Amino acid sequence: MAPSAISVSSVVAPVVPPFRPSKAKSDMETPGSLKLHSTGGAIEPDAVGKLRPTHMDTPLEEIRRRYNEDGYVWLKGLLPAEEVWEARKQYFQFLAPTGLTKPNTGAREGIYCGGDWLRWMAPGKRRDQLNLADANPEYEKRIVDAHSAPWYIAFANHPVLKDYVKTFTGWEATTLLQRSIFRPNIPGGDTTPVHYDQIFLRAGPPTALTAWVPLGDCALDGGGLLYLENSVSLGQELERGFAAAAQDLTEEERLSAFNQNMMEGGFLETDSGKFSKVWGRKWLAADYEAGDVVLHDPYNIHCSAINETDVIRLATDLRFVEAGKPFDERWMKIWSPDDGL
Repeated sequence: MAPSAISVSSVVAPVVPPFRPSKAKSDMETPGSLKLHSTGGAIEPDAVGKLRPTHMDTPLEEIRRRYNEDGYVWLKGLLPAEEVWEARKQYFQFLAPTGLTKPNTGAREGIYCGGDWLRWMAPGKRRDQLNLADANPEYEKRIVDAHSAPWYIAFANHPVLKDYVKTFTGWEATTLLQRSIFRPNIPGGDTTPVHYDQIFLRAGPPTALTAWVPLGDCALDGGGLLYLENSVSLGQELERGFAAAAQDLTEEERLSAFNQNMMEGGFLETDSGKFSKVWGRKWLAADYEAGDVVLHDPYNIHCSAINETDVIRLATDLRFVEAGKPFDERWMKIWSPDDGL
């Protein structure tokens, strides 16, 4: 399918019901009955399915089979939950001077302070376009600085995760890419639009393994990642189309996620519900818990839903490659809003 078949949506503010307190697990709606929202519009209940959980006592060969079949594996309780909660606590303690969290609540809880979510938009081009660069300079600074904080570096290099990736892949040694995206998903705010990771890793082969790690629990309506079912082959097909359309571009432009054939931000679509209808596939949702990790293929198509609770969703993307093999070396630097990736 040629890239032109994908709708290039303009960036719009999401229209959703006011956020509400997070529900207890026993009160949660199940996938297939829950109406989620993306920045571009609603995701109807019949377009939502269940992400398949994999428990740590599952045989390794079965875990690998599931990954190859689904393009992801949702590992339940891979990381020590208390260490995940501690990293979450340290993050919100670090952001506390900005006023992000609700007064008189615990840092570990990460309860949103309320008000206009635009004030808490992540630093970057969109924030600059809306003339918000000076709205909360301390927030912008701390969002960036958190990526190089010693406690975050230690968490990103957690030995349990690194050892598991090595075992799972069978690589002799692994390299963690230094660039990771670590920031809060504000209730009511922008979502992560539809994409696959290889769009942003084109300067290397499609061999990177992403570990998406929620820091804390994340309810079904809490803004967690949604994975498009059976989407690896679709991602490969779309990338072939983008590559064909970019043949006359310079090498630098061909490798860019933001070249003339891509929509703003390098994404595929901001309306996740529309995307699932076009391609006839469901979004798979999950009730994530602290300690869970999702490993996914670089062509697996995913996005996030709008966080409709009062709890800030915190998560990070950690990417691993096999040591000594080619990879996108642009990613061996800590994230900054102006790094061009």
